Amino acid sequence: MVATIVIRDIRSLDVAQLTALEALLEERNVTRAAARIGVTQQGLSGRLSRLRATFGDPLFVRDGAGVAPTPAAEALRPLVAAVLSNLRALVERSAFAPASFDGVLTLAASDYAAALTLPRLMAKLRKEAPAMRLSVRPVQSASLRADMREGRVDLALTTPAFAPDGLRCRRLLQERYIGAARIGHPIFEAPVDLARFCAYPHLLISPERFDFHGPTDDALAAVGLQRTIALVVPSFAVVPSILSGCDLIAVLPDRLAAWAADALATFETPVPIVGFDLVAFWPERLDDDPAHRWFRETCFAGFEDAAP
Repeated sequence: MVATIVIRDIRSLDVAQLTALEALLEERNVTRAAARIGVTQQGLSGRLSRLRATFGDPLFVRDGAGVAPTPAAEALRPLVAAVLSNLRALVERSAFAPASFDGVLTLAASDYAAALTLPRLMAKLRKEAPAMRLSVRPVQSASLRADMREGRVDLALTTPAFAPDGLRCRRLLQERYIGAARIGHPIFEAPVDLARFCAYPHLLISPERFDFHGPTDDALAAVGLQRTIALVVPSFAVVPSILSGCDLIAVLPDRLAAWAADALATFETPVPIVGFDLVAFWPERLDDDPAHRWFRETCFAGFEDAAP
């Protein structure tokens, strides 16, 4: 006959009592059950008393040196096992295994940040997490917070000026600016001073504003000068091919200029220009997620030799 279980008041039931019930069902001995869950025998007895009151049944009776479950306790066995299994799953996440992860992650980055990050990152991902799929999109500063909140972006690489407040962040590197022009450009026929720097038309990279003003213009304005900007482009990637075919000059991130050393020559700008930090941003809700934490640390590892 199946025992009838009546719970007097579910509010009186807690996880501590259920773990005690599980231990007694499996050990059938008060001493061993108490040791198993790390309480005294008196503490276990107190939990058992509350369980008896909750279920309206003795649950266990003395049986020689141990205890024997009543039919009601046996009927509770699969129910208790299921409840505790689900509760443990809430708090005991399994270790993340990159090799078996087949999800999609989204990285928002400027083409400068993507070029700096993706070659090393993808080599690592293909080796350690071959089933992971990565989507890369431009940084949209106006919608970045909403994109992260709603799961459209998991990690962003950009400058602090283009990221909203309230996100988790980590500084990856500090970049400086350097002048660049095609090899053989007439600007290199004499030392590059302010007059020569301003005499040639410039190319400006403006990823979001698309206007004719940047950090170089602020630096020149501070000494009462200005330059002529002949071309504004949204992407760093097209700059080497453009500069190599005309007499425009540009002020570029040092690392970008270094990648184009076969097509461009560089010079120190004749006026100090404030550089920028490349910073990683992510939403707080992903802070402790094992997959996202592994992805971030894998991404950040490529910058360890780039940070000052």
